Amino acid sequence: MNLIYKFTLTFFGAGYIKYAPGSIASLLSMIIWYFIPNHLILQLLVLFLILLLSIFSCYKHSAISDIKDPSYIVIDEVLGMSISLFLLPKHITLYLLAFIIFRVFDILKPSIIYNIQDLDNGIGIIADDMVAGLFTFIILYGMI
Repeated sequence: MNLIYKFTLTFFGAGYIKYAPGSIASLLSMIIWYFIPNHLILQLLVLFLILLLSIFSCYKHSAISDIKDPSYIVIDEVLGMSISLFLLPKHITLYLLAFIIFRVFDILKPSIIYNIQDLDNGIGIIADDMVAGLFTFIILYGMI
């Protein structure tokens, strides 16, 4: 169980990459998401599974660690990118734009994104990325 927990938090070890682990995890999840068919039920199931794994692993992390949001935790970026790409047409330009917009929101944390990261019990770890993903989703669908 400990190995599954670590693999989930680090997205199969991507979180241990020395430079820009969040961006690497976002890029990897973008590539994987590109190959998931644009089928509503399938994408909802994948998104729900990622959400459940994120909540469980981040809650467990918060229960056993004093470090609030270490850089090796990247499952939150996977969740945020997944929200950004939900049912997005399969165009490389849109996917790259989603990646850039999401990373800007995630890194700069404007407005509510900054404040929401203070939630307890591991929820703050994923909440800011969920909101950044939602903002990205809204922007992209507004453009389409």
